[in-house]
Amino acid sequence: MLPDKAIDAPRDRLVNLLCRSVIAVVLALPVWLGISHGVLDFERNQGLEAALIGAAVIHLWTRPKWTEWLPALVIGALASAAYGLKHHGFGPYLDSTFGACGAFLGAGSLAVLAVALCLSDSDRRPRLRRTLIAAAVFPYFSFILTFGLNLTTALRPRVYDLVLYSFDESLQLRAGAWIGHLFAVSMPLRVAGIFVYEYLPVAICLLLALQRARPTRFSVDPLRLFIAVGVVGAVLYNTLPACGPIYIFGAKFPDNLPSISDLTVQPVLLAGKPRNAMPSLHFACALLILWNTVGLARRWRVGAAAFLAMTFFSTIGFGEHYLIDLIVAVPFAVAMQAACMHSASWDCWERRVACFGGAALTLAWISALRGGLFPAGAAAIAWCAVLATLALSLWWKRGLDLDGDFEQQIVSVRSVILPQEP
Repeated sequence: MLPDKAIDAPRDRLVNLLCRSVIAVVLALPVWLGISHGVLDFERNQGLEAALIGAAVIHLWTRPKWTEWLPALVIGALASAAYGLKHHGFGPYLDSTFGACGAFLGAGSLAVLAVALCLSDSDRRPRLRRTLIAAAVFPYFSFILTFGLNLTTALRPRVYDLVLYSFDESLQLRAGAWIGHLFAVSMPLRVAGIFVYEYLPVAICLLLALQRARPTRFSVDPLRLFIAVGVVGAVLYNTLPACGPIYIFGAKFPDNLPSISDLTVQPVLLAGKPRNAMPSLHFACALLILWNTVGLARRWRVGAAAFLAMTFFSTIGFGEHYLIDLIVAVPFAVAMQAACMHSASWDCWERRVACFGGAALTLAWISALRGGLFPAGAAAIAWCAVLATLALSLWWKRGLDLDGDFEQQIVSVRSVILPQEP
């Protein structure tokens, strides 16, 4: 009779082959759906383009050997050339060329990492697996988010843009008008805003690469944090669907925006435009990037602060968001930071207050705006609500930081006072 190990070996190989086949199908399915539905067209899905560039950033940040980065570079160059020939170039703008070539470099990185993982020995396999997962998550998540936004567009034919515009007008700032005009007349500012707005996933992936190199300096796992932000944000898009002033007012933005007295503030029908305005995930993610660079070198903190400032101006200047979208994004970001942090336990009062308080404040704003609870032109009420929201959110965030630092200090003190036995 054959020994048990000899019998189990073919069975284990078969199970291993089946598992790899299932994984291959799961990985190939969104790619096939993207090809068949046009999602892989970078001009239509710039989120995927930026996520693939981020994949290249994560791969190259690990300082791979030349046997890894050179094949990725070759694959990226060949794919870029084929794409340029098929589309007769990359587009009239620099960001089109940079985006397409960088995206194909990211695709090459993913392909090389997948092959290296299959061919590597057991010692290198865990590191390669972690790198491949970190690099592949956001490109594949962009597929899911795109289909989710398309589903929201189909299920929510009416949008609440005029409600949000009415609240912005109540503040009497007309931020959209003057920032939009500034972007329209300043080409350098517009180009910088395009890069910041379109390549947010690259900044997120850079933060993830920094976290993988210095995990002890982070209070959250950026991978879990930003996936959670995308999922929860997509759900909130369905509760108060809105598109942005550029889609509602068209050529009237930014210099000829109508007076609120000339409009009937109610939900309006709008077809084919993404409902991704309330809350602003762009601004929330930029806030979270800044908050999670606290333990890093000064150059990273300064860069994150500049990125946040440019995100603020670009979200409003391009007409993609209303000012209230950015305000509601602050308590939303506080709630997500508290929910995903690992430097403090759920027993901490400050963490629970920040998480549930930020979530409650976000839902309260959505309910109040949807229900029309803010009277048009009531500047005092609008400003009191805005200032109270920002004050509470920043107070909760400060308590969250102090509590996390306090727990880390307690651990350090205990390690000194009560040293472990040899």
